[in-house]
Amino acid sequence: MTLAQFNLKGRVALVTGASSRGIGNGSAKILAEAGAKVFLVARREEKLKAAASEIEAMGGEAGYAVADVSDEMQCKAAVEACVRKFGGLDVMVLASGINGLNERNLEDAFDIENYRKVLGVNMDGVYFMMKYGYAECAKGGHGSIVLVNSLAGFHAAGSAAYAASKGAVRAWTSNFAKKLAPMNVRVNAVIPGLVDTDMTHPEGMDDLFEKYVAPAAAKIPLGRLGKIDDIANGVLYLASDASEWVTGHSILIDGGELV
Repeated sequence: MTLAQFNLKGRVALVTGASSRGIGNGSAKILAEAGAKVFLVARREEKLKAAASEIEAMGGEAGYAVADVSDEMQCKAAVEACVRKFGGLDVMVLASGINGLNERNLEDAFDIENYRKVLGVNMDGVYFMMKYGYAECAKGGHGSIVLVNSLAGFHAAGSAAYAASKGAVRAWTSNFAKKLAPMNVRVNAVIPGLVDTDMTHPEGMDDLFEKYVAPAAAKIPLGRLGKIDDIANGVLYLASDASEWVTGHSILIDGGELV
């Protein structure tokens, strides 16, 4: 392996969930640093503009499309906008996700509105983006689709709907890897442990974060919460030729939390 294998110059990467302080945004930045042209997809235009401007200030190339990934036609339009902007698509990083309802009891676990909302983003959003993006990724002969999953796909964490959605993504990682391998499109996933992002540490919620989330670091063998770059580095590996013989795998990046 050489550093040249991490070079993404000439390639185009579409990243969902790229507007917030999270894994999508961090992945977009590191892919841009590696030379990729990045196309950002999320719901909030102001944050998308800011993220694109930040990448351009670093010397990268960026575009964006406002889209709700739970809507099939908006996913289709986002892929088409990316191809129009940059002339193709090689890498997809599907990082959009929501936690959903903070369940207090069993009744909450059967909240249908929450169930449909969480599965709409966390499952449908992945499914639709792959549906409209895989053929474009195949055209260059080195396509890579990276799914951002969660430890909730392994154990009972978060809401019932959230755990179900992440279990599905875990299954799709291997299923679509097998289906798309003949087209030279690889499908892999990163599975983050507890990472300090907008999802776990919302703006203005420092006190709650310090009380409920930060203490969890004591249960992590490596002794700290994850950083966004910890996960983004794994995304870069899976997006690049450094992992050209890797498909169908989920890489745990959790500080040893699962063990």
